[in-house]
Amino acid sequence: MNDNQEFIAEFLVESVENLDQLDRDLLALEERPDDPDRVASIFRTVHTIKGNSGFFGFSKLGALTHSGEHLLGRLRDGKLSLDGRVTGSLYSMVDAVRSILRSIEETGSEGDHDFRELSRTLAAVAAEEAANARDAAASPASPASPATPAPLPAHTAAALDAPAARSPAAPATAGAAPAESTPLTAASAPAPVVAVPAPSPAPPAASAPSAAAAAPAVAVTESTIRVDVGLLASILDLVGELVLARNQLRSIDTPDPAVQAVSQRINAVTTALQETAVKTRMQPIDHVFNKFPRTVRDLAVACGKEVQFQIDGADTELDRTLVESIRDPLTHLIRNAVDHGIEPPDVRAAAGKPRAGRLRLRAFQESGQVVIEVSDDGAGIAVEAVRDKAVARGLVTAEAAAALPEDRVLQFIFEPGFSTARQVTSVSGRGVGMDVVRTNIEAISGTVDIHSVAGRGTTVRVRVPLTLAIVPALIVRCAGERFAIPQVAVTELVRLRPGAAGPRIEGLADAPVMRVRGRLVPVVFLDQFLGLRPAGADSRTEGTVVLVHVDDREFGLVVDGMQSAGSESRDLRDAASLSTIVVKPIGGLLAGLGIYSGASILGDGGVVLILDLRGVHRLARLPALDRTAETEAEPTAPAAARYLVCGTSAGRRVAVPLAEVVRLERYRRDELQQAGSRALVRRGTGFTPVADVDRIMGSGGPAAGAGEILSLVVVGGDEGGLGLAVGTIVDVFAAESALQPAGAAGVAGILSLGGVATEVLDLRAARSCAAGGG
Repeated sequence: MNDNQEFIAEFLVESVENLDQLDRDLLALEERPDDPDRVASIFRTVHTIKGNSGFFGFSKLGALTHSGEHLLGRLRDGKLSLDGRVTGSLYSMVDAVRSILRSIEETGSEGDHDFRELSRTLAAVAAEEAANARDAAASPASPASPATPAPLPAHTAAALDAPAARSPAAPATAGAAPAESTPLTAASAPAPVVAVPAPSPAPPAASAPSAAAAAPAVAVTESTIRVDVGLLASILDLVGELVLARNQLRSIDTPDPAVQAVSQRINAVTTALQETAVKTRMQPIDHVFNKFPRTVRDLAVACGKEVQFQIDGADTELDRTLVESIRDPLTHLIRNAVDHGIEPPDVRAAAGKPRAGRLRLRAFQESGQVVIEVSDDGAGIAVEAVRDKAVARGLVTAEAAAALPEDRVLQFIFEPGFSTARQVTSVSGRGVGMDVVRTNIEAISGTVDIHSVAGRGTTVRVRVPLTLAIVPALIVRCAGERFAIPQVAVTELVRLRPGAAGPRIEGLADAPVMRVRGRLVPVVFLDQFLGLRPAGADSRTEGTVVLVHVDDREFGLVVDGMQSAGSESRDLRDAASLSTIVVKPIGGLLAGLGIYSGASILGDGGVVLILDLRGVHRLARLPALDRTAETEAEPTAPAAARYLVCGTSAGRRVAVPLAEVVRLERYRRDELQQAGSRALVRRGTGFTPVADVDRIMGSGGPAAGAGEILSLVVVGGDEGGLGLAVGTIVDVFAAESALQPAGAAGVAGILSLGGVATEVLDLRAARSCAAGGG
């Protein structure tokens, strides 16, 4: 009858549990007939079953419970007094509902049995006055015939008037209401109550009731149990403590093979227990998503807009505590998308768009996190309006705001009270939504980012961890201290080696970068960033660079090395450097720094702080070097060209197309070799010509000493390419304007990069200059 077996199974489990509760409540009500709370509880339970049956289209079940609900309503309102007739009718209803549920589980349908007589009896009992009910209760054993059945409501009669293979009911006999374990038979109810027919005529060999007949009815409930969320949280906490004990055991170095075998076994069991405990708290995110179609519909009507709403990835699983935490933030985002993002139909039509706007809610797992996107194809966000509003509110100076890239400007939207709406509506515009979104998401160690293209729409991306309790992490050493880096953010480890043979950190002190397989990656020296070493300490030639991805941005953390969860140092290749840690909250002083997300206890008893990589990226003011985004089916705006901006010895600001840059290297001036009129530098087994950028552009720089360090920007070309000698490496920027002609020697044009007019080097002139001598 319904193809969604997963939800039907949940419906069966919940309904059987409700019936069990009904049995207990009816027994308690018989002991205390004047308990209004018990009557109200029974009424709510029957009402729940009726509502759920209507949702799945089980009309017979809905009609039967509707009759029972009507009877309970009169009992609740004091129109009836509780007696054997009333309780017998209700018990028979419970048994009949069990019969229908059994049929649904076995066949997927409500079966062919007719329950109209039972519904008529429930209606007749409900129609009697309280005095008549008391009189009938005075002689329960008399052979009085049932009262004339009251007419059934039209929809109830229609639901029950289906073709049925009826089995004749045997004469009813007086008796107590059947208990839950009593098999359903033709004679199972008090005299005034119509009996519930057996599910199907039994063959002669199996005519006697048996326990096996009732077995399928509890198959679903036997495989499922409801557990209090608080109890699950306690179990996960205990598993966390077990993980800590496991880590301590692993850190003990013992030659005893028996102890080692036990340690390995405990490690395997603990790991399996941890994974199972985490799964018990996982829940499909659909429990949140299924509320939003109605929300979008109501908002669209209220705002006079047409919206097509699409949901993807509703089966993505997330920790139950986090599922509830993201409900309100997502509601805010969807309300904003409908109210502020999607334009009215006439405006969209005038702009050449479909009259109906498109709103998409998408969830998926990525690198141990759950990513939720709310995207619309509306008008987008006016970045300049946000920039002006931020300046007007004093959040940033005009000069600093002008230099900020668009992604940084859009972050002001999450400030409390910030809004660019021209008018306040009943839906939004007061500036109290987006700050709540960020606050609630960050409270569960998540992040929220926003991307918008004018005229094309806005995408808000929320990232939350799968669970907050137990996470794998990389333990690093830095200036004698240990820190934990969440594994989900780590992409690669690169060991630095002295000399020019291996990976090196290039650039100057204000903008260190490292080239990794053709891409520039900004780096942070963790010891200097945290103030663990005195200023000027050199740690550029040795150590390890931990490459991390955070919010589509990549950067490197320079540390001394790796360390296991125990006390001994491990080699970079040793998997023990990746440890499972139990996250503990930190105090307000440390949390206020914005660079730590928690703490943990290692196997040797030491405490480590867990780095908040987003906070490190933000406070280190790293350039926004976005990683390549995944290709989507939807068309996107072409990415702006990116340039490496450098400073020359003569003080000029010059840019080189980033796509042309191969490496950043440094050499001493006396390492250059002359070959006729050409300056060369040995790189590997070959030579690369070198050209001074100031000479290419016709401006002379200061006299250079033999020991001066040259910063070379190596660009592609024939053989060894071309080395461009510059003074400083500034940053990488996306073009903010069209290329304008410059009319100067060696200059291809002028661009706005980082809010500053910058000369773009003419690489053709540079190669020509290098060929004639640099």
